[in-house]
Amino acid sequence: MAADGLTPTVTGQSLEQVTFRLPEQPGRRRHLGRSPKDAPIRSQAVDDRVSVGTAAAETTWALRQEVLRPGRAVRDCIYPGEADPRAAHVAAVSSDTGAVVAVGVVMPEPPPWDSNKGDGWRVRGMATRPGARGRGLGGRVLDLLLAHVAAHGGGLVWCNARTPALHLYERAGFLPRGDVFDLPEIGPHQVMWSTVAPLREPAVPDGPASP
Repeated sequence: MAADGLTPTVTGQSLEQVTFRLPEQPGRRRHLGRSPKDAPIRSQAVDDRVSVGTAAAETTWALRQEVLRPGRAVRDCIYPGEADPRAAHVAAVSSDTGAVVAVGVVMPEPPPWDSNKGDGWRVRGMATRPGARGRGLGGRVLDLLLAHVAAHGGGLVWCNARTPALHLYERAGFLPRGDVFDLPEIGPHQVMWSTVAPLREPAVPDGPASP
C-alpha cells in the first residue's frame, strides 16, 4: 500500500467492470433478524488451525510493520482514517498459537482520481506472514473486507497494490488503472479498483438452517 500522502497520477478509465457480490451459502441463514450493517462479519475457518474474522485495529499493526514496513516504528503503520467507525479490520489467527498470520483494513476514502472527492473505500495494510503464504489467507481477508463494504452500501473500492500481490486482487475482480509506479523504499505498485454491490437481506431458505 502507498505511504501516507503519496498517490500516483492515473489516467482515465471506464467504471464499467465486474461487481463483487457475496457468495451464496445454500441452507444457511445470514444476518437474519438484524440489519446487515449491524451484523458482525465472520468467516468459517480456513482450516482447523486458522480462523478469519473482524479484529481490533491494534491487532493488525504488528504484522503490518513486520511485512510492509520492516525496520520502521509500528506507529508508521497506522493509517489516517482507519479509526473511522465505518472502517473494518480483519485478521487471520492461528488457533494453535494465537498468532496473527494475515491482516487487512478497509476504510472510507475516495479514490485519488475523483476530483469531486466523492464516496469510495480503500483497502490498505494487506499482509500475510511469510510462513503462512500460499494457503489462501490473503484472499479470505480480502473477501471479508469486501463483505464489509457490501454491508455498508457497497460502492467503489480501490487500493495501491504491490505488484507481487496483483493476482490476489485480480482473482477478486479488481482491474488495474494507470501504469505501475514506484514508491521510494517500498517498491513498485499498481492502482487496482473494483465496485461492490450492496448486501441485500437474503430470503429465509426453504430447508433447515445450520445451527
